[in-house]
Amino acid sequence: MREVHTPDAPGHTGPSPQAVESGGWLYISALFGNDPHSSVLPSEPRDEAARIFANLDAILAAAGGNRTDVVRVGIFMRALQRDRPVFNEVWQEYFGEHRPTRYAVEVTDFGRPGENRRFMVEAVAHIGV
Repeated sequence: MREVHTPDAPGHTGPSPQAVESGGWLYISALFGNDPHSSVLPSEPRDEAARIFANLDAILAAAGGNRTDVVRVGIFMRALQRDRPVFNEVWQEYFGEHRPTRYAVEVTDFGRPGENRRFMVEAVAHIGV
């Protein structure tokens, strides 16, 4: 198992790496829409979702993969019915014709206290041959 880290995506303050790769499988930890350099969270849902996918791209690239290697995505939202339409628009722009499996659940809290993030994503990709 090898840890994957890039300064081009937000890191974790706790004991969890950005991602780990094992046997060609890449498991990406909780991913948020913060800018990796300023830590600023976008104020608009669309921008937050787009930043999540930019962060996902950075981690995939650091592991030697790309978005077409993603096979499964878990999506956590604070307000599923309110924010799912805009998230889905960004999803379609990001993945295009690629269709990884996914699930989306509404949760009341995630991240650090007071951060008020709308979305959290975890992903699994297969980057091996």
